[in-house]
Amino acid sequence: MSSPDSPNAQDGSRLRHLIAYSPLEAGANDMDVRTDSEFFDAVASESGLLVEQTPRPDPAILDLLAGLYGLTGKLTRIPTEKDETFRLQEGNNTYLVKLSSPDEDPLIVHFQTACMEHLERASPELPVQRLVKSRRGDPEVLLPSVNGPHDQVLRVMRFMPGNLLGNHTPTGGQLRSYGSSLARLGLALQDFEHSHDDRLLMWDLKHFHRMRPLLEFVHDKDKRSVAEDVFDQFDEKVVPLLGSLTTQVIHGDFSPFNVLVDPQVPDYVTGIIDFGDAVRTPVIFDLSVAMANQLGTEPHSPWERALHVMDGFRSIRSLPIQEWEALTASASARLLLRALITQWRASQLPQRRDYLLSHSKSDWDRLASTAAAPANLRLTP
Repeated sequence: MSSPDSPNAQDGSRLRHLIAYSPLEAGANDMDVRTDSEFFDAVASESGLLVEQTPRPDPAILDLLAGLYGLTGKLTRIPTEKDETFRLQEGNNTYLVKLSSPDEDPLIVHFQTACMEHLERASPELPVQRLVKSRRGDPEVLLPSVNGPHDQVLRVMRFMPGNLLGNHTPTGGQLRSYGSSLARLGLALQDFEHSHDDRLLMWDLKHFHRMRPLLEFVHDKDKRSVAEDVFDQFDEKVVPLLGSLTTQVIHGDFSPFNVLVDPQVPDYVTGIIDFGDAVRTPVIFDLSVAMANQLGTEPHSPWERALHVMDGFRSIRSLPIQEWEALTASASARLLLRALITQWRASQLPQRRDYLLSHSKSDWDRLASTAAAPANLRLTP
C-alpha cells in the first residue's frame, strides 16, 4: 500500500474527494454510509483490490489440511485476485483449497459458503462446485490471522475438471446454453437469503452511477468520451429503475473464467465456480456480466454474441420488458467498470501498471466497437 504522502495515495484521496461531492443517488446500501467518501472507502476496502498480503508458506497450508481435513498430497499455488488458492492432488482425488484474505470479513465468506450449500440442497442437478467438510463436519474453518484485521477462513472444495469457457470459442447455440445455465442458477437462488447478502462490493452494478469519478484516471480523450457516454446511458436507462428492478442474490461473476464447458455434451456448461462476488442486487446485473464478456468480440457485429447469451437466458426466465431494455446500458457499464477499475489499480500500484494496462486495452477496444454499433435487442416474445 502507498504511504499517505505518496503521489498514488494523493490520487486516491482526490478520488474520494470527488465522490464526496457527487450527488447521492438512491439505491441499496447507499444509506448504510453517511457520506460518499465513506462509501468509497468501504467499497474499496471490501474489494481488496489494493491489498498486498503476506502469503502463508505452502508447508503451513499442508499442515493445516492434514490436521483439519485429514488430507495430504501435492500442493500447487494458483494465482488469484484476493484469496490464497491452491490445487491439492491426493492420489486420484483433486481438491481446490481457498484461504480468505485477512482483510475480508469472515461473515462475507460465510455468506458465499452458505450460498453454495443452498444450491447443493435446493438444486443438486446444477454443476456447482461442492464443499468438502472438515474432520469436525464443518464446511469452513476459522483461523487466526497472522497479518491482518480479520480471522481467515479455510475451505476445501472438490476440484472441477474441464475447459474454461474463456479457452473456447462457442457457437451461437452454445452461448445460448451459457445464458440458460445462468438463468437456472438464478432461479435456484431466488429464495436464498443471508444476513450479509447485501454487502458492499465495487463490482456491484447498482453502484456504477457513483463510480463516475474514476474517469479522473482516464487521460485518453477518445476513451473518456466513450466512457462518459456509457455513464450517461446508465443514468438515463438504469438508475431510474434501481428501486423497482427484480432483485435477489446472484452469482455476480458468471464470466468465461468461472464457467467450465464441454462442447460434446448437450448442456454445454459442466461447471460453475467462484462465488466470491455473490451479492443481493438486480437480476439483470448477473446477465450483464455474462453479456459484457461477449461484447465486441466480433468486430463486424459487436453485440451478436452477447445477444445470444441474452436469448438463452430469456428462454428460461422472464423479466418485465423495461428490465430487458435496460440491458444494453448495464452490459456496457460492466465492461467499462472493469476497464476503469483496472485504470484505478494501475494508478495505485505502479509496480504493476504496465501489466494491468496491457490487460485493459482489449476492454477499451471492445467498448469503442460496441458504442459504434447500437444493439438490436430482439425483444419479441
